[in-house]
Amino acid sequence: MYRVLIVDDEPIIRKGISAFIDWENEGVTVEDQYANGAEALAALKNRSYDILITDIKMPLTNGIELMKQALELYPWLKVILISSYSDFEYVKEGLKLGAVDYLLKLTLKKEDLLAVLRRCISMLEEERKKDSELNYYQQGAIYLERKSNEQKIKRLIVQEETSPSSTDLALPWLENSYACVYLMLDKAEEWKENHGYLYMQYIFEEWQKLFYEKTEEGAALIVEESCMFLILPDHEREAERVIHGWKQALKKQWGISMSAGLVTEQGIGSILNGFANSRSACEKRFFKGLGGVYYMNSSETYGKKTLMDKKEQHNWTPFFEMIRNGDPVSSAIDYALDYWKDESLNSEDVKQEACNLLTGAYRLHAEAESLLPEQHNLLYRAETLEQMVSILISQLEEIGKPFMPKLSDKGYDEELITKALDYIAARYTENLTLQSVADVVHLSKSYFSLYFKKHTNRNFVDYLIELRIREAKRLLAENESRIYDVAAAAGFKDVKYFSKVFKKITGLTPLEYREKHQTARSSID
Repeated sequence: MYRVLIVDDEPIIRKGISAFIDWENEGVTVEDQYANGAEALAALKNRSYDILITDIKMPLTNGIELMKQALELYPWLKVILISSYSDFEYVKEGLKLGAVDYLLKLTLKKEDLLAVLRRCISMLEEERKKDSELNYYQQGAIYLERKSNEQKIKRLIVQEETSPSSTDLALPWLENSYACVYLMLDKAEEWKENHGYLYMQYIFEEWQKLFYEKTEEGAALIVEESCMFLILPDHEREAERVIHGWKQALKKQWGISMSAGLVTEQGIGSILNGFANSRSACEKRFFKGLGGVYYMNSSETYGKKTLMDKKEQHNWTPFFEMIRNGDPVSSAIDYALDYWKDESLNSEDVKQEACNLLTGAYRLHAEAESLLPEQHNLLYRAETLEQMVSILISQLEEIGKPFMPKLSDKGYDEELITKALDYIAARYTENLTLQSVADVVHLSKSYFSLYFKKHTNRNFVDYLIELRIREAKRLLAENESRIYDVAAAAGFKDVKYFSKVFKKITGLTPLEYREKHQTARSSID
């Protein structure tokens, strides 16, 4: 609401002006009233107003002087002068200074005051609209420029250019110290499993916008489906504080944890090195746990060795002897952990070795290896050493046991998947998860994921989204419920995400879909 200040040395005039108008109905409020210009000026110095209604002749400070000083404080202020017939010279001066209009005390009428007040409000709204449009344009231009620089940085990284021209990337702050931050979404597979890839894409795009809104300088690149790369000035380790604040904000607003790798560089030519090192630093989460901020300097050896360039391969014979002899799997795993924990290999090479060990163990027991690619995939998706070891233990303990249920006939196989599909069909608008459906058919979550895809040729989440979109289409075509209510009724908690997925799948926004199909239905009727 717009704020109005009334100034007049005659109490009857002040009260009359206040009583004339239903201020709230006009979208304004009378905040204060004063008997002279000096008191009003003191109030103006403490807070802003939008409309000033003032008498011209007053003790201490007259209305013209009050108007001059008030406009210096608040150039947008709209002034209505109250005058007597003898004040006309003052009125002319006030109009030259920018007063909107004047009203005569002796003939003051409600409709006249209301007309001038509405003109002031209209002028304020028009100015705010123009300011908003200008601000939007300026912000848009800045945003587009930052997006352009972002794409240049991305090309630099992809093409591995080590000496980019400063004219190609005109960012002066890159010549000084800057921070490179690699962010990984913790428990990304769980997020993707429960919400789908499109939702992950949506939240990363929202974070990218938030970064550009909150930071004046810097770049934010979505580099993988669950990772971001940030570059920002590092004045007195300011970047470290920014990243900790960023992580806390994501945790509070989205309930999401991120791991971060941070290194400092200087000069445009060091961006590629900063990207590689910050990513390596972030991968320390595999050994040290999720949710931390990890650093790297040139003296560190993390990931310096690889499976190919090590002079001597590790001796895994004792590991396979333990497996062959039927020793507890934990003993064999402890042997592996003693080697992996020194971090001389990077996380990907550790996962590769884990896959090799699993393959070798299968061969020891002459087991069928048809599911090995899927089992390897589970190991590669592990985000921490602890998680990977837990998966590997489970897989090793399953050796010698059937990986799939021994189905007596095709009928039972169909009965099992039918039971799962019926359960999903009855509850797909609820908070349904892969685990909850797997529990119904008494299968492990990882196996049920494979089993479901085998029988339906689609992932569980994709199938769930397909059912929800189908229900949303029905609701949109059959009733006039709000888009928010349609999204909720179809099983989507976030209406923005629903709208984005709906358009991605159908090519239309929910509103466009409704208009198209309700128009078609009415023409048939």
